[in-house]
Amino acid sequence: MSFRPMVYVQGEWAGNGLRFATIDEAEASARNLMARWFLVDDIRVDESEDAVNYAWDNGLKEVVNA
Repeated sequence: MSFRPMVYVQGEWAGNGLRFATIDEAEASARNLMARWFLVDDIRVDESEDAVNYAWDNGLKEVVNA
């Protein structure tokens, strides 16, 4: 299990391929995206069955090798 950051943009929830090991990491990633994009109205974190592929460390995302 992993966690994926989601953003609410123009009436739709959207995500990307980033999957994190913890809710906190996924939320930090979503908050970072919200700070950089102008059209994000909200964020959330969803559970995913996908493998973890990123880690969030000191405000930076890092690829996790499987």
